[in-house]
Amino acid sequence: MNLYGKQRGVAVLTAMLVVAIGTIIAVNLLWQGTLDLRRTESALAADQGLMFMQGAEAWAADILRQDMVDSPASDNLGEQWATQLPPLPVDGGTIIGKLEDLQGRFNLNNLVKPDGTENPLARQQFERLLTLLQIDPGLAGAVVDWLDADNDLRFPNGGEDVTYAGADPPYRAADTMITSASELMAVNGFKRETYSALAPYVTALPIGTKLNVNTASPLVLASLSEDIDISTAEGLVQQRNDGAFVDIDKTFEGLVDPKVLKQIDGVSQHFLLTATVTLGTNQLTMRSVLQRDASGVTRALFRSLGVE
Repeated sequence: MNLYGKQRGVAVLTAMLVVAIGTIIAVNLLWQGTLDLRRTESALAADQGLMFMQGAEAWAADILRQDMVDSPASDNLGEQWATQLPPLPVDGGTIIGKLEDLQGRFNLNNLVKPDGTENPLARQQFERLLTLLQIDPGLAGAVVDWLDADNDLRFPNGGEDVTYAGADPPYRAADTMITSASELMAVNGFKRETYSALAPYVTALPIGTKLNVNTASPLVLASLSEDIDISTAEGLVQQRNDGAFVDIDKTFEGLVDPKVLKQIDGVSQHFLLTATVTLGTNQLTMRSVLQRDASGVTRALFRSLGVE
């Protein structure tokens, strides 16, 4: 090959290299631009979704306020707040939401008294609930240890600082109230499947919050006493018939301990709002624990985005 041919070959290779580099740069710029656009869309969708979530909280607050006006002496599953709405159209997507009565569940924080010592009646109820769910009732001791103010280890299933010091990474027992039932997954002996089975029946509310028997499930009602089996509990649910018990004291007198009778009621102050907004390919879910005070004003105590 003569010199001219070699130079021509080099020129062709150089041109191909320049085209290849230019193509790579163009594709990279296009990809980065697509990612930037996607990030911007997601950020805008998240901001817009949060605005819709706040609107859902306002909607829930209005429903709960009106419910107090209409039926101040009872909260039950036959009322408007307990009806799940179909997906509603919003600008660019849809929103769906539902309200649940958290006082229809067992309150984990009731396992201790305000002074931080164990509440025996609540522990017995929790042990019965665990047994009904075919979960080791000994785990109740581990939860009491997680909540109580002392460092005394309950055997055989307890868990204090010395128990969690060997974890990777190590941590300590809370020794105080919990804000979310999902905190159980940090308690000694609890696995994800254990928590998943228990989650629909437990909650974390202020100490001393009463159980609303008008909204409690048969399992939770059965946990109130050894004298209430599942069949009896299901009969009680049929008796209230998506409404309210006519007389709670007369209905449960003789079925539960007199001290337990003082811890049940037919009205609620704490509700869970679960709202999901879908905007295009973006979806955002918020869980908001709402508290309705005696005047009907509702405020959010706790919010979580995404998974529980």
